[in-house]
Order: sequence, then structure tokens, then C-alpha cells
Amino acid sequence: MITFLNTIFAGRVMRVAIQGEKGSYSDEAASKFFGDYEAIYSRFLEEVFDSVTSGEASYGVIPVENSTTGSIRKALDLLLENDVRVVGEVKIKIRHALLSVKGAKLEDIKVVYSHPEAISQCEGFLRSREWTVIPSFDTAGAAREVAKLGDRSKAAIAGEHVADIYNLDILARDIQDLPHNTTRFFVMGRQDSSMSEANTTSLFFATRHAPGALWRALGAFARRNINLLWLESRPIRKEPWNYSFFVEFEGSLLDENVKEALKELKDRTLWLKILGSYKREEEKW
Repeated sequence: MITFLNTIFAGRVMRVAIQGEKGSYSDEAASKFFGDYEAIYSRFLEEVFDSVTSGEASYGVIPVENSTTGSIRKALDLLLENDVRVVGEVKIKIRHALLSVKGAKLEDIKVVYSHPEAISQCEGFLRSREWTVIPSFDTAGAAREVAKLGDRSKAAIAGEHVADIYNLDILARDIQDLPHNTTRFFVMGRQDSSMSEANTTSLFFATRHAPGALWRALGAFARRNINLLWLESRPIRKEPWNYSFFVEFEGSLLDENVKEALKELKDRTLWLKILGSYKREEEKW
């Protein structure tokens, strides 16, 4: 999706770290962004960051926000704590399905496995049934486990396409609470992207504990008519009761008004960490 990748890695298949297994939504996002790639599958988000910062992977793909349940807070915390840059984004339409072994019927199900985010996105469907719900590390991994167990009383919530990968039946389709359920993924690496097409930038900053400190900091954007897309406070995990602010806004680090805003923002904050500029993907559904 971003042209500099084709130039730097021409003729090579990139190694990309993702959380989850083959068929996960992260796998789908990485395929959408890179095309062919060599996956480094990880159980934990921390392992994705470790693969990128160590150089084992050229890039990592991580979920950062869902249109139904909001931000993926662990991902934001790890973006702050690790020396990485955001170089792109991908949006994936999430269509959850209930999967079980061949021959199973909906009335057979007693236990359901899935990632906590998927479970929360299907609360309405699950709440209407007296099933035991067990969190898993990954949607595709939950489906693989159900296939391995071979028990008709067990099912997994995952994407429909996972049924073919693990030879499962689809017992129910589109079980997410809201039809327009979309997850945003960040593509991260160790260096900035070519920003010629970038139209979005994200960063973290912290302010002093003083009245109006945040208002004055954000004024750097307001005075230049820069539109904020996302603002969220996060506790700094190594500094109890201190908070950072994640901000995503329209514009590129190459834009003069953005350069001016960041210069002013730096003067009005304790510290500033710029994650990078990237092209925001427009939704086509």
C-alpha cells in the first residue's frame, strides 16, 4: 500500500510480525497491506513489538481501535514504550461467525472460545444463550483449538474464512452486535515511511499538573486549524498517577503548519514522542 515498501523490498518477501495465527484478523490486515508476506505469529502483542525492535521482523501489524469497543489500550501503551514508528494503517471489516466441528448444531453448543475483543463485540448474541465463554489469545487460535478438540459442544468466534482453514462448520454468521464493525490496524517499523502521500500523524505527549495545561497544549493545533481525529489519555505504566495523551490528527510531518504546531507543542509539554505520518485508509463499505 505504501510505495517505499515496493522500492526497498523489491523481489523480497517481507517478514511481518502479527498477534495471532493464520486466518486471524491481524493476518488479514497484513495480507491486505503487504500482499505476500512471511508471517511471524505471536501470542502476545509484546512479542510483536519485540520482533520489530530486534530486527527479526521488518514490520509489525497491530490492532489499535475498533469502531464498536474503542481503543486497544495495550497497543497504545506499547507504542509509547517501544522505539517504533507508525508507517501505515489498515481497516478491516469485522464479520464474526460461530464455528464448530463438522456435524455440530447450534443447540449442541455449551462452550465458546474467542479473543476478549471478539467476545465483547458479540455480547448481544452471547447474552441470549446460556453458554460458558472462555477468552483465548486469538480468534483463529480459538478456532484451531475447537478443531483439535473435536467436540460438538464447543465453538469459536472467528471470521468466516477461518472455517475453511480449520475444516469447521459455520453455525451462525454476522453475530457481531453492530453491522459496521471495523478494526483499525497500525503498521509499524523501525524507521519513518516515505511521507509523500501521508495525511495523518500520531504522537504522545505529557503535560504538567497545572490548570489549563492540556487546553494550552491542544491550542497549538486549534490555532492552525488542524483537525484532531483521536485524543485519549493513558496512564504511564512506570509512573503511577502520571498520564500521557495520545493524539492523532490530520496532516503530515512535511506540512509547514504541522511543523509549527509541533514546535509550539514541544514548548508547552514535558515531553513529546512522534510516532509518524502515514496515509489514512478510506473506508469503502
